Amino acid sequence: MIDLVVPKLNNNDTSYVLTDWLAEDGEQVGSGDPIAVVETSKAAEELLSEGTGVLHRLTTVNQECRCGDVIGYVFASEDARQRFLTERARANGGPAGGGRADGAGDGVGPVLTDSARELADAHGISDAELRDLGRAVVRRTDVERLLANRPAALATSPAPTEPVVVAAAASDGGAAPDDARPVHPLSRAQRAVAAVVTESHREVPAALAVVKVRADAALTVARQLTRATRTLVGLPELLVKAIGGLRAEHPLLFATPGDGTSVRLAEAAHVGVTIDVGTGLFVPVVRDVEELTCAEIAETLMDFRTRAGGDGFRAGELAGGTIVVSLHTDPDVVLAGPIVFPGQTCVVAIGGTQDELALDGTGSVVVRRFVNISAVYDHRVVNGRDAVAFLQAVKSALEAPDRLAEE
Repeated sequence: MIDLVVPKLNNNDTSYVLTDWLAEDGEQVGSGDPIAVVETSKAAEELLSEGTGVLHRLTTVNQECRCGDVIGYVFASEDARQRFLTERARANGGPAGGGRADGAGDGVGPVLTDSARELADAHGISDAELRDLGRAVVRRTDVERLLANRPAALATSPAPTEPVVVAAAASDGGAAPDDARPVHPLSRAQRAVAAVVTESHREVPAALAVVKVRADAALTVARQLTRATRTLVGLPELLVKAIGGLRAEHPLLFATPGDGTSVRLAEAAHVGVTIDVGTGLFVPVVRDVEELTCAEIAETLMDFRTRAGGDGFRAGELAGGTIVVSLHTDPDVVLAGPIVFPGQTCVVAIGGTQDELALDGTGSVVVRRFVNISAVYDHRVVNGRDAVAFLQAVKSALEAPDRLAEE
């Protein structure tokens, strides 16, 4: 029996929705065959069978699933699948024999692990609620999610014998009762953002460092490249190129945190870039930045912007980043401190271009342009000295950008 496990599709989501099964329950499937479609907050992605055999579905359409969840099995034969169904039925005290994959309508509940049963009993979860999960095998994490999604009234202790009156009146200037306020539902995309932000703040002890970068030379080179290549090149494109070239020198800023005792170093600079054209926040990945010219990076980012407003992205195009560049280039933005995506150690943010008065070599007053570039980093992996050294290297590359243009 082979488990069909939901893979990690991107860093923008902690859960997905199974929108369609591409193979029937009990159907013969081959290794690599598309068997299901899951929807992330940004894209739809086909899941492939990890083996050859007979499919047994555990998850129903429109059910939410998380990275690592088992959504089905592939059995070596139909006989093996039927033996599994028979054993499951006997374990639940029901009649032997097959049934629907979701356990509905056969009078048989799902199999619970010991820890799942203990938690379910402690919170008074009914067999009907467990069946509604649509899983043949319910684990403790399934019960925990069920509790988290339960209405608050069901999650509390039994109601008191005396009625409880909640005062709804507020003092002058006070807020109206919650039930009197208009409700604005959050989109699935925004709920996905909320989940990632929550996970980042919970898991990543982040720190911030900022440097001031003189931008005149970089802006001049960007204009020259734009004319020479007929591709729009700006500070974001130069910044992505500069960061990509620093992976070997500053590997911890591109690493993936491990078990607390080690990290996994990146073999290439795959730079995620925030794209928001009014249709939601996307973080597609520019791959192998070290091998790209500024013009190629510019073409990739232009393609990202076009697709963000139209066809969108496949989930694989939003995954695999080793560092993120967060664009906050509105002229009024002085500084930004975005979150570190779970699974990464650093995000670099660029603010808007600012003007200042300065003295040149002759003592004359001149207008000079600058931009603030910040790094938010996982302090478990990266120390302040390392983060500042990385930012100083970015600053040096942008203030002497001819090399970026030549590579």
